[in-house]
Amino acid sequence: MKAGSFYRTYIRNNLFTKLLATFSAIAVLAIVTLSYLLYAVMAGSIERDIVGNQRRAMESVSGYLTAKNDSVQRMVSDIYQDTALSQNVSYLLQHPFADYFRFRIDRYADEPRAGFGNALTYFERKAEGDADIRHLLLYSSGVQYLYAYRREGNPQLLQLNSALSYIPDAMALETPPVSLPSPWVRSGLGLEDKRLYAVRSAINDSSTLQNIGQLLVYYSSDGIQRALATYADVLKGYLLVLTPQGQVVFDSSGAYYGKLYPYASRISALSPSAELEEASLVSVLPESAAGFNVVSVVPKSEIRAATASVRRTVLSVSAVCILFAVALPSIAVFSVARRTGSLVRLMRRVETGDMAGRIHDPRGDELGQIASGFNRMLDQLDRHIEQEYKAEIRQRNTELSALQARINPHFLSNTLEVIRMRAVSQGADDAGEMIYSLSVLFRSMVSSQSIVPLREELELGRQYLELFRIRYKDRFAYRIEMAGTIGGRGVIKLSLQPIIENYIVHGLDPDRSDNRFSIRAEAVRGMISITLEDNGRGMDDQRLEEVERSMRIPLPDEAEGSFGLHSVSERLRLVYGPEAGLSIASEAGQGTTVIIRFPDELEEERS
Repeated sequence: MKAGSFYRTYIRNNLFTKLLATFSAIAVLAIVTLSYLLYAVMAGSIERDIVGNQRRAMESVSGYLTAKNDSVQRMVSDIYQDTALSQNVSYLLQHPFADYFRFRIDRYADEPRAGFGNALTYFERKAEGDADIRHLLLYSSGVQYLYAYRREGNPQLLQLNSALSYIPDAMALETPPVSLPSPWVRSGLGLEDKRLYAVRSAINDSSTLQNIGQLLVYYSSDGIQRALATYADVLKGYLLVLTPQGQVVFDSSGAYYGKLYPYASRISALSPSAELEEASLVSVLPESAAGFNVVSVVPKSEIRAATASVRRTVLSVSAVCILFAVALPSIAVFSVARRTGSLVRLMRRVETGDMAGRIHDPRGDELGQIASGFNRMLDQLDRHIEQEYKAEIRQRNTELSALQARINPHFLSNTLEVIRMRAVSQGADDAGEMIYSLSVLFRSMVSSQSIVPLREELELGRQYLELFRIRYKDRFAYRIEMAGTIGGRGVIKLSLQPIIENYIVHGLDPDRSDNRFSIRAEAVRGMISITLEDNGRGMDDQRLEEVERSMRIPLPDEAEGSFGLHSVSERLRLVYGPEAGLSIASEAGQGTTVIIRFPDELEEERS
């Protein structure tokens, strides 16, 4: 009975208890949800940072190995570019090794400068120039010998026989440019270091283009480890460089050198996770040209360890928030429950639209502050309603102004056409042509388009120049050329007019009878180039430097022409990027040349 009475008194019939229970449940659920989301975001951020660091480390390794492969390929390509060296290498690989020295002596006697083509000296210098090279091997496929240059020790020459040695067969196998040294070659040369990898390049006879041998360079993987030094503090798990067969070229952990990677079959570039030694995140960066894959393996246990402190912090903060979310509302609800009646009644009056009522509560406790705040809210609501009413009026006025602004251009254009027809009918053909050009210019300028076809921009420039041709008669002439079929390329509207205006104001000499201005548009190596050239007054070096400086940093007191040039240059860079821009060349008394360049976007899409 007592339990039933307690339920009816403090739960079923007590609104504040229900509110408190509901609020607490919602608060706890919200805190738990937000905590989970916060942890997920922070853990995801940490995981992305780890993956990003791994990716950058992989790119560093891939870039290092690609550079080594390119270096070896350049060694061979440089041979073909030097005739004497190419002949020496061809002779070396197509004749017994001892014959090569006799060949060198004969060549030196006949042509002293041939000493600069010494093949052995060339390869030894290349090997000495790279500290990561441990061995440089020259293999003759026809004579079947292997010459090995050692960084430490004397060179070694192996005379081979396919009937007695597996090395010729191993050298004949098709392998990617970057791989592991052949075990038969390692055995023949007595190489025990398992941290070597090989970069291979075929050597062809420059005359017949037939393969005559191979160049093999054995690098130490310590160089790859140095390439990872920058990421030593942030690298998780380990990085591998694998051949397509799963051979380990490099292992940052050092555990798999000299072995096939046992989990190679479980790694896929399409799957971000795999079961290896344990559940791990796997990233693959393939390098198809050089024939190797860079693999990042990060055990998920390391990721969990990296996020453990975040998890503990989020749980602790969540527990404290839940405690406060339950305790503070309980205290507040029970303290204000007795004084909410007047506030509820006033709210009901406001619901009916009566905004005149106010709460008079002289006490300064929480409910008194709520009452004052509610009064202020009603005052602000009154002001807001008035402001909204005025804002609606202003909006209507703005719409009317915008409509009027759209009508005015059509009115002015039609008026200009009426004036032009009147001038033509009265025999003032020059005035009619000038009014027509002005009308075309006006319609183009009020157009809402910011990018127009190149042919339209050139036509706009022609109409502008036509005004001054009519004005100056035989003292001024212009020429406009457009190469190819680039008329449809997009260009910033009004990019030519400021430059033409600058010439008319500052460059044109009314006293001369040979004023000339030309515009030439063409496509040059993926760029659209527009050259505007005149024979006007030009500028001296000091004025030219001032104009170029104002194009970069316009000053408030700069001339309008300089501001127009800056505007064109800045708009080009904003729309097309840093490769676009404007350049000026001028000489006092000789004229000025302005070149506008921006990417040919249609050409970029084709390529």
